[in-house]
Amino acid sequence: MYLTVYLLLLAPAVLAAAGPRLARQLAPAAAARMLAAVTAVAAVSTVWGLLVLAAGGLGRIGEVVAYTRPDPAALAATDPVPRTLGVLAAALLSCGLLRLTRTVRRRRREMRALAGLRGLPAADNLIVLADDQPDAYALPGRPGRIVVTSGMLRALPADERAVLLAHEHAHLAHRHHHYNALGEMACALNPVLRRLRDELGFTLERWADEDAAHAVASRTLAARSLTRAALAGTGRGPATVLGYLRRQVTARVRALQGARPESRRSAAMLATSLVTVTALALADATSALGRFLEVLHP
Repeated sequence: MYLTVYLLLLAPAVLAAAGPRLARQLAPAAAARMLAAVTAVAAVSTVWGLLVLAAGGLGRIGEVVAYTRPDPAALAATDPVPRTLGVLAAALLSCGLLRLTRTVRRRRREMRALAGLRGLPAADNLIVLADDQPDAYALPGRPGRIVVTSGMLRALPADERAVLLAHEHAHLAHRHHHYNALGEMACALNPVLRRLRDELGFTLERWADEDAAHAVASRTLAARSLTRAALAGTGRGPATVLGYLRRQVTARVRALQGARPESRRSAAMLATSLVTVTALALADATSALGRFLEVLHP
């Protein structure tokens, strides 16, 4: 258990370093799904690794041993975890769960603040706000809405507006807000995963960009729409929603000016291998924890 737990705690750093590099070798839709899987596994690895380490260390505290009265020989045969390390793991786990709670509450507050927009008059799922600042974003929920300011509509000609609407529709159709929430919550549990969160957010925008380019049958038009929108405004809506101008506009325009990206099988296989190895470590640590708990409760 001792070695496996440390592998679990090392896994998030490895996945955070490898995930973004592998994502750049995949088409945006595949990259987003891969990053979501890697992010979820890294978050679970963080929580479970700290939990197992805390149990292994705190389970050897005198008060616990006196209460459970395990067989001394069996307890000595289990992989030792220093008590101080168990206390540290418990503290880190508590901090992560506290940050997660704050993140969830913040997201809920922001979504409640936006809930009133769904009651505004809408053409299909489009809501136009009387605001001179150019902005546009997808508002998830039931029903989902595309929110665009009058300033953004004035800034774009009709064909480029079609790109913007297709982009935001892609966010709603593919439920990108779930991916976005996963990235934020994983980063709250383990700040080491910040790079995965940021790369996932960027990849979601690239996915929507590619869907929009396909919908209007022109990558050039999609790039021009994004460029003109960025020159008109910077986007200032809430961070919870996915906005047209939120992430790395220059890099996205550059990508649209090139050929449609294709996935490399080698990158997908390597990502799958990393996730599989981490999952095996999780299974082994879980089994070891079970054996340790059996010793504590003979």
